[in-house]
Amino acid sequence: MTSRPSEEFRAARARPIAFVLVNERVPRGHATCALCCARIERGYVRKPQTRLVYCDAQCFAEHEKTAAGAVTGDARRVS
Repeated sequence: MTSRPSEEFRAARARPIAFVLVNERVPRGHATCALCCARIERGYVRKPQTRLVYCDAQCFAEHEKTAAGAVTGDARRVS
């Protein structure tokens, strides 16, 4: 057995954190969900890279799915 980390472990560490789940806390100020605009009362999901706040994991996943279309070119173009 070797003490060097495996390639899979190194690749996992290189990826940025996708989201942060915050339980039983309220964000500062009057925060609303970035997707559905619901006011966040207790607990939320935050994306560290963009600092966007979502009311739950479902809204986060839906927003990521629609944002992925824009990045890959699958989104509708403005004429």
